[in-house]
Amino acid sequence: MNRTRQHARTVIACVLALGAPAAAQDAKPQKSVEERLADLEKKTVGDAMRVFWKDGLRFESADKRYKFKLGGRIHYDGQFFDPDSDTKAAVETGPPTNIRIEDGTELRRARIELSGEVGDRTEWALGMDFGSGTTNFRNVYVGLKDLPFGGVRAGQFKEPFGLEQITSSNNEVFTERSLMNALVPAFNAGFMVYDDFASERATWAVGAFRTGTDTGEVSKGDGEWAGTARVTGLPLYSEDGKSYVHVGLGYSRRSPTNDSQTFSSKPEANLAPNYITATVSTETVDLMGAELALVHGPFSITGEYTQASLDADSGATSSPDFAGYYLQTGYFITGESRGYKKAQGCFDALKPAENAFGDGHGIGAWEVAARISSLDLEDDGTNGGQLDDVTFGVNWYLNPNTRVMLDYILADLDPAGAGASGETNILAFRIQFNF
Repeated sequence: MNRTRQHARTVIACVLALGAPAAAQDAKPQKSVEERLADLEKKTVGDAMRVFWKDGLRFESADKRYKFKLGGRIHYDGQFFDPDSDTKAAVETGPPTNIRIEDGTELRRARIELSGEVGDRTEWALGMDFGSGTTNFRNVYVGLKDLPFGGVRAGQFKEPFGLEQITSSNNEVFTERSLMNALVPAFNAGFMVYDDFASERATWAVGAFRTGTDTGEVSKGDGEWAGTARVTGLPLYSEDGKSYVHVGLGYSRRSPTNDSQTFSSKPEANLAPNYITATVSTETVDLMGAELALVHGPFSITGEYTQASLDADSGATSSPDFAGYYLQTGYFITGESRGYKKAQGCFDALKPAENAFGDGHGIGAWEVAARISSLDLEDDGTNGGQLDDVTFGVNWYLNPNTRVMLDYILADLDPAGAGASGETNILAFRIQFNF
């Protein structure tokens, strides 16, 4: 760069020298070599887009008012099941449904994600997921940020509810979210207002959504709405971000499609069929959630509890309360710490201290983790069953974009109605790449 500048100065100096007689007759003052060099740099560089890599391919104008990011993720999964006879009797069926618990592999997620900023405050995103043999919209929205009261967003995105759900699937500790997540809303179309305060030590978000639109289809009909809100706080947060305490509360009031609400869950393995299911005629559903997380250096512990209270439709005899929870802990053998997004109140991506197979001959980051989770769909005459899981996991982060995951899951099923409980041993792996 210094050599280039010197060459430019030399060229401009020659031009000035050749034009000296004309300059002498001109009354206007002439710019110096340094000033003309600065003008040249502004014309050739100032209007260009800078291209660089930062958790994805990014483009950014010199004034940083226009930004564009190309990202995506690939989650390739495999799962192996060993159910006992009681589980098979409770879950598997014959013709015409032919439900079976079988080993398999799948592209759990294959997602392309585009996002950017225009001008000073406009943001947008367009995400499509082609995993599991389907095509679904994910983050597809337009918003305004840095307004006096925070930001607004309209389109399809995650409702503000739950630490585990708001955290990206790229940054989860296990291959699948907990059993409790069956009660938690995810992507829906709607409108949201949000902000952070107290130097990003707290966040709030509230929105109105149409229910049952997670795939982006046309939403019609009376009712079928949801109002959802979440607040989070960091009562403790170290300067280096490696030790903190997160607390959060969520609430959602929902009017389900066709006055019927169904909750169901697989045993934390996407290739398995649903083990438990409950369908209730109801006019409204109230979701209440509590979040707690503690991170201290390489150690972390996280837990959530969610309750769904159903208000029965007229003529129905059951108004059940369903509940789920999880408690998990993790430890980085290599010393890293679980990251945190303060402005969003959720966990962030991990950057290994050393990349595996890099110039420094590092081994990447290694994490061990354990989790217990439960979902109870039995109450007030509704017998949807109960499912409890114990999961052990090992994660190998080769670099910030690549991870290999291995989980062992013991699923304990208490099926709907009378019958013996059953167990399933599950081995799951994932090869993950995201950018």
